[in-house]
Amino acid sequence: MASSAHFYSSHHDSVEELGMRQDAVLFHGIPVDQREELAIKIEGAPAHDKVLVSYDIQNMALSVDGVTSSADVCAGLLQNYIDGRQIVLEATTLGFAELFCVIRGLIALGVRIFQIIYVEPRDYTQPVGGESFALSELISGYHPIPHAVVDLSSDEVEAGVFFLGYEPERMARALSEYQMIVEKTVKVVFGVPAFQAGWELNAIVPHLPMLSEQSGFDVAYCSANDPGSAFDCLQRTRNSLSRGSKMFIAPIGTKPCGIATAVFASLFPNEAGILFDHPRKKSKRSSGVNVWHRYIVRINI
Repeated sequence: MASSAHFYSSHHDSVEELGMRQDAVLFHGIPVDQREELAIKIEGAPAHDKVLVSYDIQNMALSVDGVTSSADVCAGLLQNYIDGRQIVLEATTLGFAELFCVIRGLIALGVRIFQIIYVEPRDYTQPVGGESFALSELISGYHPIPHAVVDLSSDEVEAGVFFLGYEPERMARALSEYQMIVEKTVKVVFGVPAFQAGWELNAIVPHLPMLSEQSGFDVAYCSANDPGSAFDCLQRTRNSLSRGSKMFIAPIGTKPCGIATAVFASLFPNEAGILFDHPRKKSKRSSGVNVWHRYIVRINI
């Protein structure tokens, strides 16, 4: 059977509608604003079943509830939390590296169904007098993540997909640091429909000067809040690869697109690598809460 993933999405107006089981274990990150603080206060998961996960960029290590291991062999950190439990990843607070490491670890341990929660913001914070959004405090740079390393200088890497968001400097840095990218078949993907009507322009307009310089890049769209749509987009690129070729994915757009990337790269490690710049989220980067999303992910291997 060919490996695949199916995403079953539901949308809710409040946390109470999520209906978490009493035996749920919630993997989460550190909250930086109101919606993230609300996201980890999900009823039904007692305090001792809320497990903090963090990723150390420099040492490429994962910490789960205070216990640290190389991200290369981190599946063992999750073993004690999964038997017979409802497994939930709180993606609003988890960074992409944490999401990928946990999802890859769960799949390696034989977990075939888990849930992911994501909370949309009511609005993103914009600097006073500024036109652009500053959502990141510091962008570390494009550092590899174990089990998703990609050699962009290799001719085997035939194609790439950029999921784009509000910060055009992130793609600009990738093109500057890895100039060989322009020699590959590149697709840039915007979140359309966006979280809210009109928000897609906040992503598209800032990237227009760069895209005008790279006229060979293909432009595509997928729903900003639907990881299934993003996964299908990645699958189309994978299906277009020549035999023995690989692709890279840069998940620098919405978190649901990052979720799709994490699942996809976990399922196809020999064909897909990840290009990611590990931003540190700004405090109070968003305000308010809009929609609660629950994604039930079913893995077929």
